[in-house]
Amino acid sequence: MNKTKRLTVLFLALICCLPLAVACGKKGGISVDKNAAIEQMQVSNAKTQESKDAEAESKKQAMIEGKKNPTVETDPPETEPIETKGAVELVPIEDWSEYSAPPKTPDVYNPDTDNRVLKIHGASVSDGDFCVAYGECAVGATVTVKTEWGSSYVVSEGGVFAIRFENPDGTAILDVTQTYEGKQIGDALHWEGEVVVPNYGQDWGVWIGGENQSFYYKNIPDFEHTNLMSDSVVADVTARYADRVEKLKTIDDGCEMIFLMIPAAMTVYPELVPEEVATPGEGPSRFDQLAEALTTAGATVIDLRETFSERKNDSLPLYCNNDSHWADYGAYIAYVELFDYISDRYPEAAPRKFNEFKWEWDYYTRGDMPWYYDLDQGGKIYEYCCVRSLNFDAHPAVRALTRYPKKWSLAWSEHSSEIQNGNNYNTHRDELPDVMVLRNSYGVYMYDMIVERSDKSFMQPTFTYAFNYAQIKKNAPDYLIYILTEWDFHNIINN
Repeated sequence: MNKTKRLTVLFLALICCLPLAVACGKKGGISVDKNAAIEQMQVSNAKTQESKDAEAESKKQAMIEGKKNPTVETDPPETEPIETKGAVELVPIEDWSEYSAPPKTPDVYNPDTDNRVLKIHGASVSDGDFCVAYGECAVGATVTVKTEWGSSYVVSEGGVFAIRFENPDGTAILDVTQTYEGKQIGDALHWEGEVVVPNYGQDWGVWIGGENQSFYYKNIPDFEHTNLMSDSVVADVTARYADRVEKLKTIDDGCEMIFLMIPAAMTVYPELVPEEVATPGEGPSRFDQLAEALTTAGATVIDLRETFSERKNDSLPLYCNNDSHWADYGAYIAYVELFDYISDRYPEAAPRKFNEFKWEWDYYTRGDMPWYYDLDQGGKIYEYCCVRSLNFDAHPAVRALTRYPKKWSLAWSEHSSEIQNGNNYNTHRDELPDVMVLRNSYGVYMYDMIVERSDKSFMQPTFTYAFNYAQIKKNAPDYLIYILTEWDFHNIINN
């Protein structure tokens, strides 16, 4: 198989010798779980602590040897062990045709079957004098909102929308219409309501961009390149990870350190960022600095920025609109890049093709973005998104995994406790690599795919980035894999 464009990484001798569904159906009414608000508040409070807890947890874990979780066992086949020593060169994938969704096409409005009623769920402050309104409409409709300060429009996705409009007052008076191919659908909607003023600060505050996409405020410094590392910090990161790379070489046949670096949605979709909020920075970014430092240290860096930019117009979304995480398709593309690289040494670990998975569109809720607007604390706001499931006869260790106990939710908090907290697995396939995975919440979306392409897999709890050499040596993986996003690079820089 041909390979995808990523940073070429070599070990350098110079360095020291690195939500309630509106499963209400597509047209049905909304059913609200009375316990959802309490549950989601608990999730919000927990997530607010994640960044603070991560560093403390890393220091704690580095001081102790991790204990092995119960292992999922199956009968082993007889196979020969394979050589694992040494790094290989990263080579671009030239043909994505079997590993990607087709190009995106516009939604089509069907007046014979679509009886959706135009509605607004609520409005909240987004940025400055601008607000966001969530609502639903006909599939394929373009929604226009008019206020006394002007008008805005957005093309809906699957009959739901999130629109940015100017409104400096505490009460919004909106005149809303929906059109398809220039013709109005149904009656206009006149909506008056309070504009909610959320208060989650720079860590969890959110704002609305173009094409229904919300973003975190905390991603702006990376976007504008205002949070660069000093030369001394770059040198410290390089030296620290170079030392760790050398230590990993002493484990059995050698353990390779891989960083799967995931760009924020802002980085992939700069065209959706209003200039009133932020403007793209010039010159190197913190992302560039960290990738170069880790590369110089001798780690393998898989930088997903270019691949995601090339795939962002596919028919399946890379990121959720209403949630801060990537969608299942974004996680799949990252998995293809990761195991395409690993397959150079372990051919049987080549990533599975796009059509080996089932991709199902439906309406999902409990995304964290409406929550941080203080608009959805009971599951009334949903988005049209696509979820991946297995379409092949998977190994028992993989089939036993439960990704989403509640089918209607895409939220990270709704993944099973096993996938959030981690476990150890053994598929008894010696032709596949042993991997140890340090991950943030994005890692849960790749969890089952990683286990399926591994012999032994040691999945650490989310937000545990400690370099615990004793634990790594005990598990003796072929690869130590870090999965991290721009907004948690500090967990690598400071750990």
